Amino acid sequence: MQIYTNALSANEQINNSGDKFIITRKIDMPAGYQGPLHHHSWYQLMYASKGILHVEYQNQIMLVPPQKAVWLAPTCDHRITAPIGAKFHSLYFRPDVVAKMSDKNKVLDITPLARELILSIGNISHKQVLDKTEQRLIQVLIDQLALQSNNALSLLIPSDKRLNQLITQLIKEPSNSLSIEEWSTTLAISSRTITRIFNKEVGVGFKEWRQKVRLLEAVNLLEQGEMSVTEIALEIGYNSPSAFTYAFKQVFENSPVAYLKKH
Repeated sequence: MQIYTNALSANEQINNSGDKFIITRKIDMPAGYQGPLHHHSWYQLMYASKGILHVEYQNQIMLVPPQKAVWLAPTCDHRITAPIGAKFHSLYFRPDVVAKMSDKNKVLDITPLARELILSIGNISHKQVLDKTEQRLIQVLIDQLALQSNNALSLLIPSDKRLNQLITQLIKEPSNSLSIEEWSTTLAISSRTITRIFNKEVGVGFKEWRQKVRLLEAVNLLEQGEMSVTEIALEIGYNSPSAFTYAFKQVFENSPVAYLKKH
């Protein structure tokens, strides 16, 4: 089996793929990176091993931290931005080799095994021909992805440009505790307008959206394993570990410690 790297654009590689059925790309996206709206004729898996991606597709923008990935079906128009920068990994699969995968675009949980497989496949992508062991790695990854359901904590991002400063600041600093009234003053728009934008574009209010941002960052910090629950609670803006644990249980039905043991 042969594999392509990122010497050419993804669509150029796909068009010249011949009998190849996978392409991998790695990009160090600087803070503020914004790609063009585009699509591919193959399935695409997008993952950031560091940083956060904003992936725009089907009139929505999804926030994708390192424990998530986006699966896109062929011909789906999409755009990628990285407000705080990201180490971007993308795998493109010829449609016939991922028949067990859903045609639906979705955000997936990335298990530690899937993460290592994505990185390993990227690291062997300089080879033009893969041996049987390397081919099996790709099949195991496909099997892992097929087991994942659409993630419950996927986070929609308002597309209204009037909220760009608010969105960027909260993602960069989840502990930010400015009230909606304070943001109203900063952005020079009414708090009622901010509320209306959130409810219309993402289906939840400002406070609930901010809590989701914090919990996504909490999962990221838990999986890094470098901070205690108390440290994480304070880092992301909760006044106490108990308040953080309560909010975490409301979404994940487990305490932070129990969640980590299961993942």
